[in-house]
Amino acid sequence: MVLGGLLCGVITTVVDAPASGAGVQPLAAPRRVVDTRPGAVTLDGVLAGGGLRSANSTLVIPVAGRASVPQSAGSVIVNVTIDGAGDAGFATVYPCNAIRPSVSNINFVPGRTSAVMAISGLSAGNMCIYSSAATHLIVDVTGSFGVGDFVALSTPRRLVDTRAGQSTVDGQFQGGGQRPSGSVLSFAVAGRAGLPGDVRSVVLSVAAADATAGGYLTVFPCNGSPPNVSNANFEAGDTVANAVVAKVSAAGQVCLFTFGTADVLVDVSGWLPAATYSPLDVPARLLDTRVGGVTADGRTAGKGRRPADGTLRLPVAGRAGVPASASAVVLNITAVGAATGWVTMHPRGTDRPLASQLNYSAGRAVANATVSAVGAGGDMCLYTAGNTDLIIDVVGYLNGPAHATTGADCPDQTLFPHWRMVALYGNDSAFGLGVLGEQPPDAAASRLATVASGFTGLGRPVLGAFEFIATVAQADAGSGGLFRAYSTDDQVQRYLDAARRHGLYLVLDIQPGRSDFLTEVRRYEKFLREPDVGIALDPEWRVGPFSLPGQVIGSVTAAEVNETSAYVARIVAEENLPEKLFVVHQFQERMLPDRAAIVPRAGLSMMYHMDGFGSRNEKLATWSFVKTGPPFHNGFKLFYDEDRNMYSPSEVVLLEPTPDLITYQ
Repeated sequence: MVLGGLLCGVITTVVDAPASGAGVQPLAAPRRVVDTRPGAVTLDGVLAGGGLRSANSTLVIPVAGRASVPQSAGSVIVNVTIDGAGDAGFATVYPCNAIRPSVSNINFVPGRTSAVMAISGLSAGNMCIYSSAATHLIVDVTGSFGVGDFVALSTPRRLVDTRAGQSTVDGQFQGGGQRPSGSVLSFAVAGRAGLPGDVRSVVLSVAAADATAGGYLTVFPCNGSPPNVSNANFEAGDTVANAVVAKVSAAGQVCLFTFGTADVLVDVSGWLPAATYSPLDVPARLLDTRVGGVTADGRTAGKGRRPADGTLRLPVAGRAGVPASASAVVLNITAVGAATGWVTMHPRGTDRPLASQLNYSAGRAVANATVSAVGAGGDMCLYTAGNTDLIIDVVGYLNGPAHATTGADCPDQTLFPHWRMVALYGNDSAFGLGVLGEQPPDAAASRLATVASGFTGLGRPVLGAFEFIATVAQADAGSGGLFRAYSTDDQVQRYLDAARRHGLYLVLDIQPGRSDFLTEVRRYEKFLREPDVGIALDPEWRVGPFSLPGQVIGSVTAAEVNETSAYVARIVAEENLPEKLFVVHQFQERMLPDRAAIVPRAGLSMMYHMDGFGSRNEKLATWSFVKTGPPFHNGFKLFYDEDRNMYSPSEVVLLEPTPDLITYQ
């Protein structure tokens, strides 16, 4: 692999720039200024679709005056993506009137799409990118600095290189061999490599080289134990680098924690004055979707793998030391991909831009730094193109003008019509409770993936779901003589954890027996306060005080449905949750005798779900009176054993209106 200098930052001093003092100016959302791939577009058509960049070529990129970057900008914050490389190589970002440095921003290999943040000086409004091997280049701008608001070194300087025979700018922290796993290296920054003695925030590139096993690097200001964050993730044999905006300790040092044995390299490209940037005392974790994940304040932790084509609203301002007044934040994004995809981050209240901050592939943990404006309500929007877990760490915030936003929510926060949901129904606590219970939850997720794949390419992205019968109607009188058994928290959590491991939605189905829906739904309030848990009412199993479940077809009044939906809607409002699924099952009109009196609720995606089985004609007859129109949605159940000539996925989506949820039982 080509090693280069592994730099992620400004390459050289800014020349020919106008007056200083503009401060940091984050864009309202990232903007694409280069995309050489055939048929690609940029924000203004400039440098779009120009074809593969040849080896040893340099591309001149006009930036100032484009993408809302001021003509007076002294430097810009960009995300550079490499795609379609035919050979291993590297790319270097620098002002066009400077001699190209003998370092790199990003190292790449064939078959892998890679991205890195860089802060580049401008010359006459232009920046240049050199590529050592043939590749496509994609460049997105996220913000700019006025002159003096980022102070670049005349050329990058190496502060640490543990490889044998390699050197640093002053002979300190060179050689010494690979850093052992679990070790912390404290290295001097202030007063070295042209940095002032009182410097407090520096722009670094940290790299792991020739790793012997998978691991990660964490940069922190030597003020205690390493925080629960990471800056670069690597696999065995990798050479991986990432940009870091690091706080310098009062003693003028920065610390580097290594998990996994590897050589480490650190380059410095410049520093940020206190008036421009405020580092946190220690980096803090804002998001970890992995089951069991931990964040600085317990929020947005362990909520499960993000689905393909999904958007997550992430609170940022007002957390982990970031003030509500922050105009922009410096983040590190890590994806642990289950599939190939990319991440696009943008402020809430703006449309999702044609841009990306991180590209990932199945089975790899990949990280990249980014600078992003803060959106409406202090929130960011995170779009994932492929299934992945996401980890977001914040290292500091920038002081500058705030951007106007519409105040609108992140895109696609409603379930339908964006998604088509495909579910397995059941419970594994007893035999015969549906297909979901015919195998353990993780095996059910694999089975669901096969079922749901039949809907791929049929007009909508597919979101898998477990419809878990949380309260089960039964023939035995049971607790309180109500002829139902309810699930323990551990039983529900088991299915929720499995759903989150596989990027699925969980629906809690309620069969209340002689109890009522609101009483049974309240049992699961802690789960309904989660963003990925919905509720389903099954009136077939809601019977009167002298009836037995299974011997009669039950029913429910509109008043009881409305009372229950109001309760769930209050939870959504209290927790500021995305829209929550609220299903009412039906296959006979008498199950909902006054259905017309059921009211829609803000925050709920309310649905009537057709549960009839039999021949196609019988199912269509039931569908004719169960189906509904806006603001309500439609569901359709398929029975493996009871349906005759069961509908295929391509046939189900041709029903009118098209079902939003298809459940298999």
